[in-house]
Amino acid sequence: MPAHAQWWDDVVSTDTAPYYRSRADAETAVAKAAEGKQSGTGRRGWLIWGDRVRVLERINAAGVARISARGADWPGHEMWVMTDHLGGEPLLEVYVIDVGQGDGLLVVTPEGHNLMVDGGNIRRNQNGGKNAADFVDWKFTRDYRSFADRVAGPSTIKLDAMVASHCDLDHFGGLWDLLHLDDPANDAELDAESVEVDAMYHAGLSWWVRFTSSGKRSRTLGPTQDGHYTKLLGNRNDALAAVEKLDDPDTDTLSGSWGQFIHSVTQTSKASSAARTPIRRLSTDDDYLPEFGPNGDSAVTIRVLGPVEGTADGAPALKRLPGGTSKNTNGHSVVLRLDYGDRRILLTGDLNTHSQNHLMEAFGTAFLPEFHCDVAKGCHHGSDDVSFGFLDGLRPLCTVISSGDAETHDHPRPTVVAASAVTGRRLVEDDKLVAPLVYMTEVSRSVGITHLDYLAEYPDARPAVESKRPKGAKTLHDTEAEMARFRLFLGSSQDSNQDWPRIDRAQFVRGIRYGLVNVRTDGRRLFFAQLEESGGDWAVVTLEEHQIDAAR
Repeated sequence: MPAHAQWWDDVVSTDTAPYYRSRADAETAVAKAAEGKQSGTGRRGWLIWGDRVRVLERINAAGVARISARGADWPGHEMWVMTDHLGGEPLLEVYVIDVGQGDGLLVVTPEGHNLMVDGGNIRRNQNGGKNAADFVDWKFTRDYRSFADRVAGPSTIKLDAMVASHCDLDHFGGLWDLLHLDDPANDAELDAESVEVDAMYHAGLSWWVRFTSSGKRSRTLGPTQDGHYTKLLGNRNDALAAVEKLDDPDTDTLSGSWGQFIHSVTQTSKASSAARTPIRRLSTDDDYLPEFGPNGDSAVTIRVLGPVEGTADGAPALKRLPGGTSKNTNGHSVVLRLDYGDRRILLTGDLNTHSQNHLMEAFGTAFLPEFHCDVAKGCHHGSDDVSFGFLDGLRPLCTVISSGDAETHDHPRPTVVAASAVTGRRLVEDDKLVAPLVYMTEVSRSVGITHLDYLAEYPDARPAVESKRPKGAKTLHDTEAEMARFRLFLGSSQDSNQDWPRIDRAQFVRGIRYGLVNVRTDGRRLFFAQLEESGGDWAVVTLEEHQIDAAR
């Protein structure tokens, strides 16, 4: 470890750092800064605290440097920064990715370890056709590479760990897409050539093939004994056996998309060697995620706080929670606590009331010391199936809820948003509420809406994307009479006259600004950032160490 070797030369040390299109513009900014002013001349955008950069050229005498970062460098589009904004230290970075209705996170440690925890739903089920696979692909193919590297050839995504918190498609689907690069839809969207994973972890509870009395194929979570599920997916050998008969399954075969995903994992190789990716079940018996314990080579430790390991007839088992199967798949989510310095970030999967009560009972007096955190990933997208006592035990300064558009669950529920606030640690300064904070990926997302101006018909087929405004159209259809001859037919689950609008009456999404929430810490202060809806600037909130200590 790390699977992905250090690629950066320097780190942004200030909360925000503008970058400029030329050396001259950056030197102007240096001169303005000496006067206590800020220069907008030639400014192309902003970096944020902890952004890792490649230094392509450093002009110490002028106080500027040409860098590569965020994939924004290419010929004619250089990136120049003031060196006063560099010299920082790598941080623990947690990206809560907007995957619609689902969870998808990328964790990057100060040493450069990359861990994916869930990935959202599969691409074809996503409203915007994107999930966490797209963000991780961008990270490895653009953010981590300079333009010269990108020209040299495609890259490989190298993950230290991949965690499927549980066996629901809105959590593992994006992981499946990432591993399934031979799917034409994924090949068209993702730029990486291959994916390597040093270890894959899961919760154990799985969908298995079941046959009804009439012989119809169904699915089940397996048999129970003494109130516990006893058929748990285990290590790589278990996984190989469980996917061996996917084409002609028996009752020891994993069912549906979960089986297909696990099959993809079995075909994946490690990043640190040519061996195949190890597969392992996680539970409270593990204490720490392997390689991320107190004796690991990362300053970040990752505690495993769920699911709670039980036994039935002396063998590992998971308690059967009240309610249906979804209550159990959600309730037995992998729960991880990321510790770095004095800061704690808790990842809770889709925990629900029954499982939260089970966790509180299992941990007993250790519950508060173990689950108290600074940042919490909200349980189950803001569902109101939640224990107030559990939330009250977390006492976070910030809750981040991963919720989606056009879903049928009305997440996040207003009572849960309120509960996330009233159970958080509170800090008021100068009659202003500083904490707790509540972020929602759905609220952070925005779209640009526009109308059709005209249709341009070309003599030859055009490429899917063109960076410059195309010319040479054979015919322009720009009158109402011409456009009245065209209708759009939209794919929809409901039949409505809105699904076949006349083309000049339709509204078009010009672009989507995804609701990514950045959480970063150096082990002392906390930093939260998201792009403003315009996409031109960052909305940043910081909590300094003394503020965190003062919050109650």
